[in-house]
Amino acid sequence: MKKIILLSISFFFTLISLIFLYLVLVGYETNKFNSILESKITNNLANTKINIDKIKIKINIKNISFFVTTAKPDIEFHNNKINIAKIDAYIDLKSLVIGKPKINNLNIVSNEVDVNEIKSIIKYSKPSNFKKFFLNEVEKGVISFNIDINLKNNLINSYEINGYVKNFFAGIQDVKLEKSSFIYLVKKNSSEI
Repeated sequence: MKKIILLSISFFFTLISLIFLYLVLVGYETNKFNSILESKITNNLANTKINIDKIKIKINIKNISFFVTTAKPDIEFHNNKINIAKIDAYIDLKSLVIGKPKINNLNIVSNEVDVNEIKSIIKYSKPSNFKKFFLNEVEKGVISFNIDINLKNNLINSYEINGYVKNFFAGIQDVKLEKSSFIYLVKKNSSEI
């Protein structure tokens, strides 16, 4: 009888360990939550449409959180397609257990995006010197970005945007930039090129 109980307990712990290991290394791929996520994003972000093919759920041991990732989502903002390679969201495990999921971190990685595609999106942002410069002075180029957003109570606490620009043509007063390439880093209170 003891052997059966010990064998059952060891089998149970082995099974749980294997499932946990699978969720850490490979993840569980599903499309069951797509419509829920798509409707939440569409309702919370005005003039935005999203279509997600599959979602992969993984466990992040370091932060004790769930890691939800999707590759190549179709995102449109004001009927302009945004070329995104991957979106990752880290969801706090405790908040998920009590039924009020909180996203702690969000990571958005783009493919290379043409400057003209960004111009068609940036024109909907608030007026600023950057918007004016980008729309009027930038002629062409290719931009790639990686956005890391840290959230606290589902509000943006801090962010970091980094990436590269290549084959960049722009005019800054009397100076013309042609075939320029550079990397950049933008944080909440600082930026570097």
